[in-house]
Amino acid sequence: VVGPNARKVLEKLNAQAGGGMDLSKEALPFMEWRDGQIGGFDARAYRISFSGELSYEIAVAASEGQAFWDALMEAGKEFGVMPYGTETLHILRAEKGFIMIGDETDGTVIPQDLGLHWAISKKKEDFLGKRAQLRNHMADPDRWQLVGLETVDGSVLPDGAYALGEGVNANGQRNMIGRVTSTYHSATLGRGIAMGLIKHGPKRMGEVVEFPGTDGKTYKAKIVDPVFYDKEGEKQNV
Repeated sequence: VVGPNARKVLEKLNAQAGGGMDLSKEALPFMEWRDGQIGGFDARAYRISFSGELSYEIAVAASEGQAFWDALMEAGKEFGVMPYGTETLHILRAEKGFIMIGDETDGTVIPQDLGLHWAISKKKEDFLGKRAQLRNHMADPDRWQLVGLETVDGSVLPDGAYALGEGVNANGQRNMIGRVTSTYHSATLGRGIAMGLIKHGPKRMGEVVEFPGTDGKTYKAKIVDPVFYDKEGEKQNV
């Protein structure tokens, strides 16, 4: 249940049922969860967000899923409630710079490439993957790293396009210094937005890089912060 009116819809359900779980910011802060009742349904509510907006993920018994959905849709009518799909979710999460497993990651990407150094334990003597991260290739300062990409003309970068570097390789091909991992048109921002992995990316903010497309066109994009919208997270923490 996502959006500026998410809490209002759930509180309306509780009011109709004569009470229920306290869903206020103070009682259920961002990144916490509670068990209780919502609209008369036994539920577990998670205050998490992959959209960057105020969001609750609600778990109810499978046998009550349809009934809870119907109650939500009815209570939300006055707020303009509507279902939204994964493509919309992808765009919203990209606006926030949230990574998608399988897009921003593959078998070659490590947490450090994504700016997730803080997620690697500095206290444990050993953990799965620690020895791998000590290998020369993993600690290479020339690894491609996560950035945001903003086309110069506002167009949408081709998905998976590679960034051109200087010079050519042993086969006479242009050197590549990165690739697009996610790319969308953002209706909120009125332009194309993308995320990608670029050599020395975080140190190259503001630099313009070229991406050849399969349509014969070469796209130019500026390297920017991967968080395009609501950088302080105010909308998801209301």
